[in-house]
Amino acid sequence: MGADTSSIVAQRLVFPTGGIAAEAAALYLRGDAEVEGRDAVRVAPHRSASFATYFNAFPVGIWAEAGGTDRATLRLTADGDGTHRLFGIAAEGAPRLLAEVRGSGDLALDTGVFFEGLTWAWLETEAADDPVRVSAGEWQVPARPAPVRILVAITTMNRVDDCVQVLEALGGDELSDTIAEVVVIDQGTDPIAPRLTGSALANGVPLRLIEQANLGGSGGFSRGMIEAQDAGVTHVLLLDDDVRVEPESLRRLRALAAVAVDAPLLGAHMLSMLDPTVLHSMGEQMDRRAMWWHSVEPELSSADLAERPLESTPALRRFRPVDFNGWWMCLIPVAAVRRVGASLPFFIKWDDAEYGMRAAAAGHRTITVPGAALWHIPWTSKDDGLDWQAYHQLRNRIVTALVHERRPRRVLSATWAQDVNHLLCLQYGSVRLRNVALEDILTGPAHLPALLREGRTRAQRILVEAGQGVHPDAESRAAHGSGYGPAAPRGARAQTGRLLRVLGHQLVAVRPAAEGPEPVARAQGKWWRLGLADDVELRSATGKGFFRLRRSRREAFSLLVRSAWLRIRIGLAWPVLARRYRDAAPELADAASWKRIFDGETPRRGSAR
Repeated sequence: MGADTSSIVAQRLVFPTGGIAAEAAALYLRGDAEVEGRDAVRVAPHRSASFATYFNAFPVGIWAEAGGTDRATLRLTADGDGTHRLFGIAAEGAPRLLAEVRGSGDLALDTGVFFEGLTWAWLETEAADDPVRVSAGEWQVPARPAPVRILVAITTMNRVDDCVQVLEALGGDELSDTIAEVVVIDQGTDPIAPRLTGSALANGVPLRLIEQANLGGSGGFSRGMIEAQDAGVTHVLLLDDDVRVEPESLRRLRALAAVAVDAPLLGAHMLSMLDPTVLHSMGEQMDRRAMWWHSVEPELSSADLAERPLESTPALRRFRPVDFNGWWMCLIPVAAVRRVGASLPFFIKWDDAEYGMRAAAAGHRTITVPGAALWHIPWTSKDDGLDWQAYHQLRNRIVTALVHERRPRRVLSATWAQDVNHLLCLQYGSVRLRNVALEDILTGPAHLPALLREGRTRAQRILVEAGQGVHPDAESRAAHGSGYGPAAPRGARAQTGRLLRVLGHQLVAVRPAAEGPEPVARAQGKWWRLGLADDVELRSATGKGFFRLRRSRREAFSLLVRSAWLRIRIGLAWPVLARRYRDAAPELADAASWKRIFDGETPRRGSAR
């Protein structure tokens, strides 16, 4: 953290040496330079290199706002004659020169006192007649850091290879002084225990394995939070098991946690594992009335940062407040866990969003930290609206609204519109499953822990009974083809025309096709395509199977009426239901309640208060 107790190393200059990071080299370095190691690059003679990149520019605005920092110093070692310039930029405006030094050896470039909304600073190096090697770069800020000890909690279920790869990344030498302990909560049927080499990672960090029933992400991460309370640590880092980690991200979160005011939750960005330079999520804001999240910067949703230079992309330079950060990687103070509890027993979906709102109400806001990130499969590549997760997506959204929002109209109307969309897409199983979610909500908050252990199996069973399970390709009856059909309508006029065609088609009798079901590509699994069909095989998002969808006027009408009636009942009962769920939330999230669940003491559904 730095030898001087009045300063802290906020972040280091780091470079990719292999793996997925090497595929995302543009996030580390620009210009004519060659990576020589994790902390060193060589700039070619008469060439220049810029560190105005996602991982190596310094987010001074975040440090100023979260930690009260008013200046920063970049220290580095330069071998060879070159010129090193420090630039800064505000949310709006052009880059400006902050400092310049020429020469070699141990150098320091100081930003001076931050002014006029400076949000980022970065180094640019220009070589003279000989190459210049830049190494050991560290951004230091004046601060008196508090001690930070981190327990990393990883929840895993039947992803042994992925989880082992994450543990190998955490076991690197550069994290030996960053992590106090790693706890793996294994909830799968394919145990990870045989692949673990002992009670410590390769760098000596203690490793502990906990095996428990499948209680979903909320059960696994809650176990990690509760274990952290008795482990002598200050923070728990919730980390997914199927990610690729940039180890420096953990160091940066730890450094900011050491100086941040009011013990905030610190989150990391998500980069796409499918397109490693694409930023998939940089924090979420919540529309409380509709109870739905949206990106803090819609312009940057799925933006390729290799094509978005920091200097010319204002959206990258604005640090918006967030309501929550996804639990693919989120650092939570143990003080917050003691104050607000762990997750609600949601199994999956909405646990991170609800927790962020509950923590904020207790004074612990969330900050998503630029330059702290990992790679993850984006959720746009999943079938969570078509498969068993549809139950949890709707139930937990409405339960979150019951706990945090007093006005039901928008959330109920918005979720009903989603049901209409599912029906137009012939996804009757999804609507049937979502109706079960509404029925469960009406029974009261005790159903959350009572149904937790069967969170996945029950939903899968209902979906299969409704005829919407995933079929393997071997069962395909559709003729081989491209799976593509009419293009998406563009513009209000075209969309209105297509909608009228779809509605008209939904009202006419089903005509069996002699050729069998139509193959439909996943990208075309929308209302404007499926709504004109009678019998289709829709590719799953993973490409490893298909959904068989058949149109039925009777079933569609029955589900639509049932869906509307259940929402009317919830709307009428909202004041009473909201009070019951709000009153029950602290107990449901309490460590004692979770310990009873871990021990198998599941309450009866009828015991709701």
